[in-house]
Amino acid sequence: EESHEWDRPIEFVFSLISNSVGLGNVWRFPFLAAQNGGGAFLIPYFVVYFLIGAPIYFLELALGQFSNNGPAKAFSLARGWQ
Repeated sequence: EESHEWDRPIEFVFSLISNSVGLGNVWRFPFLAAQNGGGAFLIPYFVVYFLIGAPIYFLELALGQFSNNGPAKAFSLARGWQ
């Protein structure tokens, strides 16, 4: 079975963005930010994103790359998740 290779690295980045961000997030986030405090809401949002969201996203991506499966199947590598 041949593995797929990207022609350019930017294609890989765009595919990650398209899988992570939906139109609902782009459409609704400014409304929710304004409703919940405007700019003051962005400070805890980005703190939580960089401390929790980005490392978990990287873990999911790394497990998927390592196991050549999707993230849901990659967690079957750990005995506690079986």
